[in-house]
Amino acid sequence: MNSFTLVWFKHCIAIFFLTFIHEDAAILAAAFSRVEHQLPLLMAYLSVYLGIVVGDLLIYGLGHVAQRNAWLKSKIIGPKVEKLRMWLESNMVHVLVICRITPGLLFPTFVACGWFKLSFKRFAVVSILSGAIYSSIVLTIVIFFGKLVLEHLGVWSWGVVLAVVVLLAMRNTLKPKWSKTSKQVLGDVPPSLLAALSRGKFIPMLISKHMGMPSLEGIKRVVSFAEQLPNGLFYIPIGLRWMLLSIRYRSLTLPTISNPLIETGGYWGESKSDTMQQVGAEQQLWLAEFVTIERTCESPENDVKKALLLMEENDIKFPVVVKPDVGWQGYGVRLVADYDHLFDYVSAYPAGERMLIQRLVAFDGEAGVFYVREPGKEKGRITAVALRYFPYVVGDGESTIRELIKSNPRSKLRSKYYMGQCSEHLGFDDRHLNQVPDAGELVRLSFIGSIRVGGLYRDASHLITDELNSRFDEIARSMPEFYFGRFDIRFESTEQLKAGSGFSIIEINGAGAEAIHAWDPEVSLIGLYRELFRTQSLLFKVGALNRSRGYKPIGVKRFLKAAMRQNKLIKRYPAAC
Repeated sequence: MNSFTLVWFKHCIAIFFLTFIHEDAAILAAAFSRVEHQLPLLMAYLSVYLGIVVGDLLIYGLGHVAQRNAWLKSKIIGPKVEKLRMWLESNMVHVLVICRITPGLLFPTFVACGWFKLSFKRFAVVSILSGAIYSSIVLTIVIFFGKLVLEHLGVWSWGVVLAVVVLLAMRNTLKPKWSKTSKQVLGDVPPSLLAALSRGKFIPMLISKHMGMPSLEGIKRVVSFAEQLPNGLFYIPIGLRWMLLSIRYRSLTLPTISNPLIETGGYWGESKSDTMQQVGAEQQLWLAEFVTIERTCESPENDVKKALLLMEENDIKFPVVVKPDVGWQGYGVRLVADYDHLFDYVSAYPAGERMLIQRLVAFDGEAGVFYVREPGKEKGRITAVALRYFPYVVGDGESTIRELIKSNPRSKLRSKYYMGQCSEHLGFDDRHLNQVPDAGELVRLSFIGSIRVGGLYRDASHLITDELNSRFDEIARSMPEFYFGRFDIRFESTEQLKAGSGFSIIEINGAGAEAIHAWDPEVSLIGLYRELFRTQSLLFKVGALNRSRGYKPIGVKRFLKAAMRQNKLIKRYPAAC
């Protein structure tokens, strides 16, 4: 055995065992060995892959052994594990795949599989396949960018990579994996909608159809392939293309000046109210009126009194929509019916943060209007329109709401939001889940229509008319230095919308606005990526044009800080409905 082979063998052994401590740290170490020490690619892949699979099987075994070992049981089995059995048995494949890419979930869930003695053969097959895909994709990405970093920053940059490996390994060594019991991971049982209903919150069964919206009858596919993929996997190509565009345009944060007068260009962490207030005075009539209050450290009563006074001054009456000022995908958005409900929401809202109280636009029709104007050009254009249908099931006169949810391929995919299994969303209790709707009765499952909670998006670009384009161009140009974004609206009918009337803007999104029309279930995966790539290219192009006008992108540190702040806030918001 020559010296090179011996060194490579030692690297492989180290990488293999490092996967037991932290898989991502092992992947970083494998990439380092490949780039710096020419470790054969096959050996790098096999070291990571075998370590991952063996580690999975060992964790499963721990759960199995805990059945007969009291000490081990006390260390790794939390009181909430028993509630996982039925969920794991019916969703085992999806759960194991999601756990592979979700921090904190893998260990307790895999232990639970062994504890309940779920099919070892099935578990092993999923582990082997998911481990192969995960390790191949992530290791390839890390090796690829490791080479780029080496070419531009030199060998010393790998010191940073090694520091990350050490820190990750130490973190998990000092805080063993089995300290994350199922109770800590799952959290408290989420609030049920029963209490919400008794306090005037969202009532689900007052709708007979999507008023003002085209019928969904005849739609061939209600769930796209992309929606069934874990977000971490789906957005890898988007992230890779972002890096390529960053290299091409010589800036990682160029999109932050697509709308120079909005924080981060509206990519994330921006104030929704500040953005809305940029709309010119003559165009304010198109906005759904709102007021803002900041949650102080005082008693909730004082903050609610301030909110009621502002509502009275602006002639905003209950019911209202209350939502975070820094938000994303409907997190924390609620329909508030009365004082008690508002008090509940304000009491649960994080201190020091601002919230919006907005007039309820009593239209079922909801859409996203995507707008782009190239800096230097007098007029912009609507590039797409997407209709947003709220989550629903249709009664058959025999099945309960619970059964309808489970039998519908779309609602089944997001059933945790409706059945009280998710702390970030108000679900229904048994009383309502066991109700039997009349045949043909449409049951609205959520107030918000985000795809995150099961809303269905349809490409409706055929609704774009000269009148609609002119209307939104006027609104957008009334905002100083606004060039790229999406106007989320509620409208009375598609006919009025095409005429540029009968709508109210409920939110304005900037650089972070996604081309949601591409999430139409009947759009292919390739078509979805093509549209997202096209929008991403436009975003960088607008940023580049603004840079040529003298605007400078914000730094990477500030950009990431805004993202971390937003993510932390999302976890602290009251449950949405």
